[in-house]
Amino acid sequence: MSKFSSLFKHRKLQMFAVSGVAMAMLVVSLPSLTASAYAKDSSLSAAQQQEVRAILKDALINDPDLMREAIIAWQAREQEGANTAMQTSLVTHHKAMYETKSDPWKGAATPEIEMVYFTDFNCPYCKKIEPSLNQLIEEFPQLKIIVKMVPLQGEGSKMAVDFAQTVWLNEPEKYLKVKDMLMSSPRGLDAAAIAKVAKLTATERWVGNTDARVAKMVDDNVNLMNELGIGGTPSMIVADTLIPGLVPYEVLKEQLEAAIAAKDKTQKSS
Repeated sequence: MSKFSSLFKHRKLQMFAVSGVAMAMLVVSLPSLTASAYAKDSSLSAAQQQEVRAILKDALINDPDLMREAIIAWQAREQEGANTAMQTSLVTHHKAMYETKSDPWKGAATPEIEMVYFTDFNCPYCKKIEPSLNQLIEEFPQLKIIVKMVPLQGEGSKMAVDFAQTVWLNEPEKYLKVKDMLMSSPRGLDAAAIAKVAKLTATERWVGNTDARVAKMVDDNVNLMNELGIGGTPSMIVADTLIPGLVPYEVLKEQLEAAIAAKDKTQKSS
């Protein structure tokens, strides 16, 4: 048995070897992969590289769990890197998230804790999470939810965001009623549905009369989503923790309570 066979016979060392290349093996052939992987190592001759390829192939065929474990390890490393990048991005864009004066909001006027909420009026999951967000505000009166509207679901979404943002800028006292009625629509919003909401909320003057400031505000929201690596709605951020997608109320509550506890601890120690 050569020194390479002895080296890779040990399971942990097999795992070390396989984990570095397992994902690549899914998309390229084994010979081309391993030749590339070891080409830069001048200590391995062509024959030795061939032997390593054979050992890796044999390990994967005879112990498929190695591939599964390698993929899990790779995914864990990738997730860790993504989490680190997300935390850096959240810190970098903290001001844009929490201090944009043109953003609509609901909840506490003088909050102790804040949540950023990216939403689309035509997103079915946003419609489903709205009751949970309202429940949070009821249970945590110190909470302020900052609403960042993004039109990701077609022309109807764009018309609804333009209309709602214009109402916020010009008649903010009517915004929440407008928003709730738009969100409560069971179907995709169109011009007729938006006009109906406008009539019911006495905001007809803003239909088709979008405030000139809105285009930049909406672009800023979409760009912020992209900068943060957020792929869709609903997405919530509380205390620099991203909560993506439609999640149960208990998850939102748990994250909020953790953020409040962490803030209290920081204030007591300062």
